[in-house]
Amino acid sequence: MLNRRRSPVTLKDIAEQTGLSIMTVSRVVRGRPDVSAASRRKVVLAVKRLGYIPNPAARQLVTRVPAPPRTERIIGTIFSREVVTSHSYFAGIIEGIADEARCRDCHLLFGYGLGNSDEAMEYPKMISDMMTRWIILVGKVSPRFVRQLRANGFSLVLADMRPPSRDMDAVVCEDAVGAYEATRHLVKLGHGHIALISGPARHPFFGALSSGYRRALTEAGIPIQDDLTVEATPSLGGGYEAAATLLKGATQPTAIFTNDDMAIGALRAIHERGLSVPHDIALVGFDDIEYAAHTTPPLTTVAVPKEEMGRLAVRKAIAQMEQRDQHVYSTTVVAHTLVIRSSCGAGLIPVSRRRHEGRRTP
Repeated sequence: MLNRRRSPVTLKDIAEQTGLSIMTVSRVVRGRPDVSAASRRKVVLAVKRLGYIPNPAARQLVTRVPAPPRTERIIGTIFSREVVTSHSYFAGIIEGIADEARCRDCHLLFGYGLGNSDEAMEYPKMISDMMTRWIILVGKVSPRFVRQLRANGFSLVLADMRPPSRDMDAVVCEDAVGAYEATRHLVKLGHGHIALISGPARHPFFGALSSGYRRALTEAGIPIQDDLTVEATPSLGGGYEAAATLLKGATQPTAIFTNDDMAIGALRAIHERGLSVPHDIALVGFDDIEYAAHTTPPLTTVAVPKEEMGRLAVRKAIAQMEQRDQHVYSTTVVAHTLVIRSSCGAGLIPVSRRRHEGRRTP
């Protein structure tokens, strides 16, 4: 079945909603000062409600015109707020985007900080300033906002986010599968009390981590214990605090699984308690950020091909430019890799034997 795209919201639509003239609506959208406060409030509310994005350049480009020559290829790249404020995971994706754009003679325009803002005019101004139809969104943004962009004529590629509809491209990793394999690796090493430090449950990435973790434990016949699952702020400090909480609990974990940032914070908490990784507690992360190989001990983690994701996103945007109406939208899933380093204790004797030997008296 063909996907029917909603017609772009126009100034006339907003004028009809507010009872104001198109001229007045246009003044508000363009940020002109010569509008009453009451009229401005009406327009801003209507813009937010209808999902209007004032980008005349995008509407011009959406008509049937030839693909731009190589010297005029422009791709807008917009980062979600988590890209700007969180860990170095996204640095690899951005590097891949920049390298591929340079190789393909594309110009990049950047926007920052998209997230859960309620400022109705924040996104339209950022997008309209880009003056391009083709946009790569990096990180998790509101599905509603993504659909608004598409409805207003933009061609989208989502990097590290599942598309909310079929009329856009995406490049993603199967995070749940990676989490499953990491947890199963700990199970195979003999661990029966594996803790999970997760971020906000509503975040798609941490939801995937929890799903893969639970699947691996269930398949192994290991009960899922609520006191071994802690939700924390996804940061070094959040991992530190979560690990400290786990170590004070009634059930002591023999292993902890989380993302790399929080794993590094957890490592500090474990060391401060006088415990050793991996002899006392095994530790496995997810992402393979730059610092993962340089912790003490080096961190076992699930590596995601971040630069490849960025490169693929640029290639998809260029394909959209060149193929226009003939383009077939798709989601590309990149493969992850379990990178085994010292922190999981893979080279040690099995956990069950270590515990038994630890109880022996000389």
